Amino acid sequence: MRARIVFVVTLVSIGAAVLAAGVASVFSHLGPAQLFVCVAVMLIVEAVLLTGIFERRAPIFGTVFWSGPKDLRAIAITFDDGPNEPYTSQVLDILKTSGVRAAFFMVGENIERFPDAVKRAAEEGHEIGNHGYDHSVLPIKSPAYIRSQIVRTCDLIEKITGAGPALFRASHGWRNPWVNGIAREAGCLPVAWTLGVWDTDRPGAAVIVRRTLNGLGNGCVLLLHDGRGTEHGADTSQLVEALPAVIRGARDAGYRFLTLSEMAQERSRR
Repeated sequence: MRARIVFVVTLVSIGAAVLAAGVASVFSHLGPAQLFVCVAVMLIVEAVLLTGIFERRAPIFGTVFWSGPKDLRAIAITFDDGPNEPYTSQVLDILKTSGVRAAFFMVGENIERFPDAVKRAAEEGHEIGNHGYDHSVLPIKSPAYIRSQIVRTCDLIEKITGAGPALFRASHGWRNPWVNGIAREAGCLPVAWTLGVWDTDRPGAAVIVRRTLNGLGNGCVLLLHDGRGTEHGADTSQLVEALPAVIRGARDAGYRFLTLSEMAQERSRR
């Protein structure tokens, strides 16, 4: 999918270069200087678009919340791709025992499969975020398609929990010029993350713990996964095994735990 996105962006960039060539030809015959300008336009457009798409924190297509204040000794834990049983319930058990509230960015298809996990997470004080209906990548999708992904999932969450989500995270963090605006129209703050530890690669619980504790910093928004896209029966047992040590290690390092909304409020006060 990444290659397909790059291909589409390259075509758009070539189109921009052709347009630049047409404008240049109005004023003079295309010579070496004009050709250089056209190539430069193509490369600049491509670089800007690809950065906006793949760099989750880039403000090119609109700002996104990805970190709290750097002077705040606190972190926010987030989980993507759930609910995915039995692992989501196991994560909720650990969070309840530890007294930690987190944010769960849930996929619509998975919500339909495991509504009880969604309801429990909301009832226990966790934030339920929108992660699209089927984990589609959005950069080469139309505004209508993006809207259907977001609104459909918002409706599912509201039906189960009684409240629509206030947070949206695009799958893989990839966006296009319409994603942020549509998410905000649906009442959702676009969210990315500070630290991801590639736990979906199943590197082992010890590696997940080490990557997390080594990467933590003030205001960190931590990305973990209690599911794996829309994969049925996805094994996220390594995350479940690692989570108690992550929480314990973060506390030992002096961090406290905030929800994403609390982290965003702290940032707005600075």
